[in-house]
Amino acid sequence: MPQARPPTPPSLKKSLSTPKSGEDVDNTVDHKVSFGVATDIDDGSHPTKGSGVKFASTPLNKRKTPFPKNFDTRRSTALGPVVIQTVDDVKNIDPTGMQAVRILVTMYDIKQFRTNMVTNGLGIWVFYILRKYFQTRNIPVVMFIKSVTAGFKIDSMIDFIKRNHIDAVVPSDVTDTWFCAEHIDRIKEVSAIALTPSLAIYKKLEDKWQTYEFCVQHGIPTPETKLLSEAKKEGLEFPFFLKISSGTNGGRGVWLVRDQDAFDKAMAENINKECAADPENLHLTQAPTFGRIICSEVVYSHGKPLGFWFAESTSADDLAGVGVKYMCGCCTAKKGEVSHIGVTLTDEQWEAVTKIFHDVGKATSYHGMIDIEFIVAGPNQSAEEGSIWLLEMNPRFSGDIHTTLSNPGFLDLYFDVVFDRADVDAPVINFTQGTEMKADFGQWSPATFYTKNPRVLLHLRGWKSMGDVAIKGKSVKNDRTVATRASMFKGKSVTAFDDKKARQKKSIILQGKLPRFDLDEDEDDEEEGEGGKLEGKLEDVDL
Repeated sequence: MPQARPPTPPSLKKSLSTPKSGEDVDNTVDHKVSFGVATDIDDGSHPTKGSGVKFASTPLNKRKTPFPKNFDTRRSTALGPVVIQTVDDVKNIDPTGMQAVRILVTMYDIKQFRTNMVTNGLGIWVFYILRKYFQTRNIPVVMFIKSVTAGFKIDSMIDFIKRNHIDAVVPSDVTDTWFCAEHIDRIKEVSAIALTPSLAIYKKLEDKWQTYEFCVQHGIPTPETKLLSEAKKEGLEFPFFLKISSGTNGGRGVWLVRDQDAFDKAMAENINKECAADPENLHLTQAPTFGRIICSEVVYSHGKPLGFWFAESTSADDLAGVGVKYMCGCCTAKKGEVSHIGVTLTDEQWEAVTKIFHDVGKATSYHGMIDIEFIVAGPNQSAEEGSIWLLEMNPRFSGDIHTTLSNPGFLDLYFDVVFDRADVDAPVINFTQGTEMKADFGQWSPATFYTKNPRVLLHLRGWKSMGDVAIKGKSVKNDRTVATRASMFKGKSVTAFDDKKARQKKSIILQGKLPRFDLDEDEDDEEEGEGGKLEGKLEDVDL
């Protein structure tokens, strides 16, 4: 272990079990090692959801905090009781005395002159959203983003991690995730990371043809899919979806083909010419099952789903166009236009979806973040209305990750897994139910951010250079984050449960709202990085 980096935070896994019927529950928890801000209730009574919470002067290491005995759950046959965590249940975070955590986001192979930055820029979006997350949660952070280019060597990444004292590596796209999975043992020696230690699993789940075979093997409903070569022999039946099996994102590589002219036009596109020239990539045809597209983000710990988030896409017919609106939505989208809306599932649909979460984890021992997309069938000739069909799996961050900021507790859970402190014995958490979806295009402006911080993009390929962006909490100004610091991530989990053997806890948010930056109060807070200060103030996040 290099001297420049503190040791990886130890696991804080504890045994949590649901109290038996009639069993008394101890509703106090010792905040001696608390990560968030502890509070006392004046009269000792249990607060109701959303009620104001008053501060007390008792030192953190002396407090006992009452928690509500009752919490909302929705049972799943496959997952057991699923706890509902809303924004009101998210813990506040006090940055006092914290030194910035250092995060490296990796991304797709960006070409020298950035010619593919729009089509392969998922990592740029993920970096921007994670920055918003840390800012929303009042967590001081120094962030880096680097492209894993063709021929890149793991020694260069290890050297960068050591030189910059990186606490965690967060892969964001296909090829960089594969690279990190292939070298996960080397990376884990010097930094935290949440990946499945199997490159074969990532290739299986990312490839649409292998995903189809996986679903068939495990009895998971999915639209009928054929190799284009076989479909041609049988005679093309219009309409169908034409898909490229691997290496695409953001709606690229998917066409709804209604007739022969549309098919010829699609095949003439450069991306299809490249696919046809690649013997390892395949063209597929998929039966046209129409309906609501449900995007689910799931956090796994070695095969066990710990929490999930649902969002329904409003632009399933133009996914590629949505990517442009993400980057420039504050200028190009119509006022009030949204990318996603909330999701409501019937009991039957709920059981089908949660069973898929369970079955995917059991079959793959998946670890980390995954995007699983479903179709809730509408009126179709080939599918019963309301039935659930697995559309595809993306074993990485997805473009709809911004919707999870509606309830940032979901990304709290992800980083609990990254730093190996998630309670794997606690019930699964549903972060969607009871949370208002915030997905207005107008609230995102990565183009503005990167215009103010051009070094981030200029240094994407340069692993010898920094190109970092810092976000300071109110109490952590001018922190240069020395190598001997004690990382804030050595604290307790910030998800919906506090560690106490055989006791289940529900946490509460302070003052009934998320922490926010006030620009009027923090006029001297600036974004900093190598080479000194940059212009631009911390932005508030409208949640």
